[in-house]
Amino acid sequence: MTLEHKVQPYYIFKICLLGQGGVGKTCIARRLCFDTFDANTRLTIGIDFYTYDIPLVVDGDKTYIRLSIWDFGGQEQFKKMFSYYINGANGIFMVFSLFNLNNTLLGLDWWYEHLIKQKQKDTPKLLIGCKSDLAGSLEKVDELVIENFRNKHKKVLFFKTSAKDNVNIKEMFVEMIKLIMDTNNFKYDKIL
Repeated sequence: MTLEHKVQPYYIFKICLLGQGGVGKTCIARRLCFDTFDANTRLTIGIDFYTYDIPLVVDGDKTYIRLSIWDFGGQEQFKKMFSYYINGANGIFMVFSLFNLNNTLLGLDWWYEHLIKQKQKDTPKLLIGCKSDLAGSLEKVDELVIENFRNKHKKVLFFKTSAKDNVNIKEMFVEMIKLIMDTNNFKYDKIL
C-alpha cells in the first residue's frame, strides 16, 4: 500500500530482509505492503522489491518516509549476488523461523560475517523470529539459544512475528525506522 503524495518523500530508506530460504521474508513484505498472507508463498528467485510509505511528522509538518524493501532469496545459489544486494542498505532485518530455529537461526551467522565484509557492521539490524503462530510458546532451550545469539551479535533487538496473524509486522518496521533515524541523527518529531 503506497500513499498518494504530491510531494516527494522526506526520506527514502533501503531495508533488506536477510535469512535462509523459506523463513518468511516474503510473507513479511507482503503482509506490510498488501496486507495479505499466502501459506503457499514460493521461494524468492533472486531479489523481489516492494515499497511502502509510512507517515511521519518533521518540524511540525506531516510528510512520509518511503521504504524500499529488498527481499533477498536465501538459497545458496543467490549468495554470490550478496555484495550487490546489500550495497547502500540503511537497515537490515535478520530473519529466521521460530518453527525451525536451529537450522535458520544458526544460518544467520553466515549473513553477519558477510555484512562485516561488505562494510555493513554498523548498519542498524533487527533479529526477526517468524512463524510464531506455528512455533507456539518457545521452550526455555529455544529462548536460551536466541539469547546466546543476540549476545554474540551486540544484543541485537529481537521481535517475534507472524505474517499469518499480522503480529509485530508494522511494529518491526517502525522500530527499524527509529533505529535508522536515531543512528544517523535524522530529524523527525514522530512516526505516525
